[in-house]
Amino acid sequence: MAQWYQLQQLESKYLEQVDQLYDDSFPMEIRQYLSQWIENHDWELVATNDSLATVRFHDLLAQLDDQYSRFALENNFLLQHNIRKIKRNLQVHFQEDPIQMAMIICNCLKEEQKILATAKKTEDNVGNTQNNVMVEKQKELDNKVKDIKNRVQETEQKIKSLEDLQDEHDFKYKTLQSREHEANGTTQADIKREEMIIRNMFLELNMKREEVVCKIAEALNMAEQTQCSLISDELVEWKRRQQIACIGGPPNACLDQLQTWFTTVAESLQQVRQQLKKLEELEQKYTYENDPITQKKNYLEERALYLFRNLIISSFVVERQPCMPTHPQRPLVLKTGVQFTVKLRLLVKLQELNYQLRVKASFDKDVSEKNTLKGFRKFNILGTNTKVMNMEESTNGSLAAEFRHLQLKEQKTAGNRTNEGPLIVTEELHSISFETQLCQPGLVVDLETTSLPLVVISNVSQLPSGWASILWY
Repeated sequence: MAQWYQLQQLESKYLEQVDQLYDDSFPMEIRQYLSQWIENHDWELVATNDSLATVRFHDLLAQLDDQYSRFALENNFLLQHNIRKIKRNLQVHFQEDPIQMAMIICNCLKEEQKILATAKKTEDNVGNTQNNVMVEKQKELDNKVKDIKNRVQETEQKIKSLEDLQDEHDFKYKTLQSREHEANGTTQADIKREEMIIRNMFLELNMKREEVVCKIAEALNMAEQTQCSLISDELVEWKRRQQIACIGGPPNACLDQLQTWFTTVAESLQQVRQQLKKLEELEQKYTYENDPITQKKNYLEERALYLFRNLIISSFVVERQPCMPTHPQRPLVLKTGVQFTVKLRLLVKLQELNYQLRVKASFDKDVSEKNTLKGFRKFNILGTNTKVMNMEESTNGSLAAEFRHLQLKEQKTAGNRTNEGPLIVTEELHSISFETQLCQPGLVVDLETTSLPLVVISNVSQLPSGWASILWY
């Protein structure tokens, strides 16, 4: 059975891992359209032979031309456009270095095989107790997140009911006032009866206000507990798995489930904030002594804002650690003058944040050794070091920013370098920081996240010692 066909039969969590293997330099569309042709060649051999790599590169372009012709017969203009764009990109990236293309294809095929092997092993161990515990834990968390959403929706209905009752109370109260000032034959008994009705409505109104305030407080309690589990447990565990995956461990689980949880809680908190604004409007129209809204509104607003701010800050993560496309098996080792990629994601995927967050990359922003350790090298980031987060560039629609064309250049500072040679590569650990700012009415939040510790080399011969530093860390 063809390898690509087997991959497409896997669960979504494995398909997300496949998605991580491909980017604009070698898009997944090529793997899809030319799957049989790709799997019929020995790319490990091609990657060691420059002449053969050149032949295979031109063969691939010819295959794309054939695919273009098929789309032309089908009058599929969009796919024709995509094929032309893919072909141009391939020529830009690999025309002068077809060996690199062969290495990328070879690596992708090997990683696909690892994913298939992992999926098979997981299926074989489906009855494993640890997996069952993890599944139950995820189900429990999933239920908690859904419960928060449902509670907030129920509160929405109760606020509408409260608003209707308040309008009716206001109407009856004003009608009674007008009757008292008109000599239209209204008896004192009628007035007393109306006053009793209005009094009973007021008691019901007060009770509904207390109920709504309590419901919002309960929803915030649940959100805080769930948020704590997401940030302190689930996100920390994902980061640990990511670090292990970077040094050759099992492929890291995708972020989609975490994103769903984070986003649902954030949407609920935003809805609570809107509900509190509605209660403020109702309070402005009518309030009284010991009004539950007046007594609890400010506290609930501050709490909802604190929880939302904390969730947003924690949701800014490095989805894909810095890595040179030429050495996909050695992430976190970067060579000066060679392009590398890194991808950020905001786990709170809100539509209003699309194209609103401009991320800036900085090198060694919080590394104190650059100022205290003699001989510690300093680097500048070359290329576009700012990127706007959006939902269009990622194939899975996540709110992300991917830096694809960054390079490092060492700062030449005379008189303070030592002659330690390659040892300095082993001793130095650097990092890349990413900053952005969320601005909404009444809310400004500074977001920052940092890559895992990385090593910078200036010569390929330093790669083994640099990789050893990553493994050791």
